[in-house]
Amino acid sequence: MTDDRPRREADGNETIATGAGQVVRSPELVALELPVAGPTTRMLAYVIDWAVILVLEMGLVGLLFLALPASARALFGWLVARLPGDPRELADRFMLVLVVLFVLLQVVFETFYFVFCEMTTGGRSVGKAVVGLRVVRDGGFALSLRDSLVRNLLRVVDLLPGGYAVGLMAMVMSPETKRLGDLAAGTIVVRLDRPMPAPPLAAVAPDSAGAFRFERGHVERLGRNELALVRQTLRRVATLSPERADEALARAVTVLCARIGHAPVAPEERAAFLHALLDAARAR
Repeated sequence: MTDDRPRREADGNETIATGAGQVVRSPELVALELPVAGPTTRMLAYVIDWAVILVLEMGLVGLLFLALPASARALFGWLVARLPGDPRELADRFMLVLVVLFVLLQVVFETFYFVFCEMTTGGRSVGKAVVGLRVVRDGGFALSLRDSLVRNLLRVVDLLPGGYAVGLMAMVMSPETKRLGDLAAGTIVVRLDRPMPAPPLAAVAPDSAGAFRFERGHVERLGRNELALVRQTLRRVATLSPERADEALARAVTVLCARIGHAPVAPEERAAFLHALLDAARAR
């Protein structure tokens, strides 16, 4: 049984686990739903990454074969001259050591590939970018180097006993489709679905919005971020309860008044104030 109760993060964000994903509600009351990626899309992304890794490894192996024969013969001759025993037995052991080293290098290369991709592209490997997935921390926070190292070092366990059996079983049993590496690192793989079109802003009575008069300096201080805050707040309040809507309006209006140098606004006039700001920005 999963615990669907909200849990508070260190920075005040509230995370709610749902059957289809996670909903993150920030201190500014912005609700962000994170659709969790399923096992099928995750395995498809891994197959693409595996193909990319295979191509890269084949290129590296080709370079090694160009330089290895002479180096291997020199090293083997040095070992035969210093170690007692049958040269054939030494040759067999030498080849076994080379095979083990090759497997270890392959594991290191695969781990480095995923860590490098996730750190340079914001949690996306080549396969995840093609399928439309991203790795984030629980709650939707940005992935750290430690998180990436933990989840990818445990990929060796998820691959056991072969064909990603352990990892696939863990994803099927987890309500958030987490493999063992995700459980240990506290990460989750989410889908980057195309967002729905923003709903139109609710209409406001002309006489209500027209009660505000802005000076030229007020309007000139309205930048892209300020206008985005106005629009997002007006769209958001329509989906919130009255108490949360009042809190969202109070936060946004307080920030905007401070940024443009406007006098405080009465609580009952906050929505009209935001609409008036939009109208003033359109008219400039």
